[in-house]
Amino acid sequence: MVTVPRPQPGGRSAATRARLLATAERLIAEDGVAQVSSRRLGQEAGQANNSAVAYHVGTMEEVILAVLRRHGEAMDRIRAGMVDAAEGSAELRDHVAALVLPTTLHLAELGVPSYYARFAAHVVSDPALRAPALSVTTSTPVMQRALLAVAAHAGDAAGPTILTRSAMARHAIIHTCAEREAELAEAGNRSGIPGWAETGEILVDGITVLLAAPPPRRTAVG
Repeated sequence: MVTVPRPQPGGRSAATRARLLATAERLIAEDGVAQVSSRRLGQEAGQANNSAVAYHVGTMEEVILAVLRRHGEAMDRIRAGMVDAAEGSAELRDHVAALVLPTTLHLAELGVPSYYARFAAHVVSDPALRAPALSVTTSTPVMQRALLAVAAHAGDAAGPTILTRSAMARHAIIHTCAEREAELAEAGNRSGIPGWAETGEILVDGITVLLAAPPPRRTAVG
């Protein structure tokens, strides 16, 4: 296998890399992971050289993970203050808010249209990308603090139940945000569609109720 040398960051190279990542985010948001090859990405980003993606970023998986990291860093800058503010609170909702709201606040900062929520939904739905994507998005120190705080204040349900409910919460965040982003992209900020602030609070309320629910009871059958 031929290894393509990577350029040093800075100047024109940094601008090209940023353009490739932004283009990948948009294309995957609109068309899905399977429809976006390195060749197509390079062409859509205005790169005549077919090896531009490999040269500036790497494989398509590396492109996708780089997009996730870029947005994750922005959300963690918001989350750090919220996690600090919630520390010591006995209220589950405060810790859920520190986990959830940085996502919707960041999406609000991106403006309309944005593409990240739909991009993320496509990526975590891809069997080959799900594990590395979740690792990138949940393994940062700030995110780990947020997740541990939520787990410490969740209900009395046993471990398997908490794991299932946590997965449900993750799906709610990812796919609710993706649907809201698509609605806003199609309609703009017209009245009748909840904005990101309201969407965030709805998610926080719903996830708090989900995690605080009592342990499940067996349903009698027959």
